[in-house]
Amino acid sequence: MRRVFLPYAALSLCFIAFVLGAEERSPATRVEHFFLVSDQAKSLFTYFKDTFQLPEVWPFYQHGTFASGGLSLGNAVLEFVSLPREGNEPQKTEFRGIAFEPTQGAEATAAELARRNIPHSDARTYKSQVPGMQVHVEWSSVNLSHFPPANANVFFCDYKDRQGVAQGREAASRELAGRMGGPLGIVGAAEITVGVRDLEEARKKWSALLAPLPQISDDAFVFDSGPQIRLVRAGSPGIQRIVLSVRSLDLAAKFLEQHGLLAKDDSGRIAISPAAIDGLVIQLVEK
Repeated sequence: MRRVFLPYAALSLCFIAFVLGAEERSPATRVEHFFLVSDQAKSLFTYFKDTFQLPEVWPFYQHGTFASGGLSLGNAVLEFVSLPREGNEPQKTEFRGIAFEPTQGAEATAAELARRNIPHSDARTYKSQVPGMQVHVEWSSVNLSHFPPANANVFFCDYKDRQGVAQGREAASRELAGRMGGPLGIVGAAEITVGVRDLEEARKKWSALLAPLPQISDDAFVFDSGPQIRLVRAGSPGIQRIVLSVRSLDLAAKFLEQHGLLAKDDSGRIAISPAAIDGLVIQLVEK
């Protein structure tokens, strides 16, 4: 009986370990892309592409009700989005959304969010064809609801052809590396800074979403690759800024100064002049 029991016991333990391991995984592997919205999205897309020599991941084109283009930052994609206007008011240029790559498919991700008691939408599928490239893209998204900050869109983006999408991202990343990061020497996106009014509430909700990802501190969530997410207290909630990692701050500052694009905050941190990029805050740190 013992010889029969032991193999079954071993199988049972392996199964239990597998289940526990699955439960302990974060629903998100990394920040796959993040986006800004602007009436000037197409102009900003062209400006970043030409001035900072960022490789194009997909061209700027119309996706049904909105238009967008994507540029590589090496370890993540920055998307430039133009949305339909609501009334006559111009669309403020701002960082608006964070798209996570899900650990599982969209339906399984929605189920995991329900298990974690995190309000969310149902999985919704979209299709698009990149003009002139004969590339069909299909993805499903699961959006978080009542999640801080309320004026940002935090969601999961499940590309159906993950391998093909990953190959495209990697090709663009290699192109950026081949350009030595462009004139700024960009290595990757280091951080997305998220401002919230109630920091304690935000800590709990973000921790419940991303657990068990490691944290540098109570307010910074890190991934194996891509930018970290840092929570800060802010009177005006939303995505406050992004931070790019560069090869040399001195060389980046020299380029920015030569082109009238250099800015520094009160602590002396180097940034691209917000006036040149429609008010966006993009800071630089040395790798």
